[in-house]
Amino acid sequence: MIKWRTSKINWHDADSEPASFDDIIDKIRGNDLYEIHVGCDSHRVGGIYVFAIVIAGYVQKKGGTFYFYRKKSKDKSLATIPVRLMKEAELALDVAHRLKVEFPFKNINVHLDMNPDKRFASSKVLTNAVSWVNSFGYNAIVKPDAWASSSLADAFAK
Repeated sequence: MIKWRTSKINWHDADSEPASFDDIIDKIRGNDLYEIHVGCDSHRVGGIYVFAIVIAGYVQKKGGTFYFYRKKSKDKSLATIPVRLMKEAELALDVAHRLKVEFPFKNINVHLDMNPDKRFASSKVLTNAVSWVNSFGYNAIVKPDAWASSSLADAFAK
């Protein structure tokens, strides 16, 4: 797992304005109805892999807000889909762990950009990733319901 220095991560809000991790915590604390969702997606851009990690606060039927940051890597092992998908899960879990410290009694949903349909390559690592997420007490959410990773993070990983 990554050693976290949240002050060094360049988080941004939904308008792409800079935000600190403390800003995110304050926003979530300010609305007791927020469900916490974390997701990650990645894309290869040239020879670099761009990961976007998202924290979303969501209120059922009312909407919410989100924050994101990008991480880039030249690690050649990420060329294989299973390795990259598990790296996405790892990055989302890292954020979930930090949020759990701040919100020990809230459920945290970790969205995985993986499809249970066997026709898709992501199905090969789905069971391992879901088990990994669930082993920490988080709720694993996969496609087609994994909007934090397959929609929000996807948009910022390009």
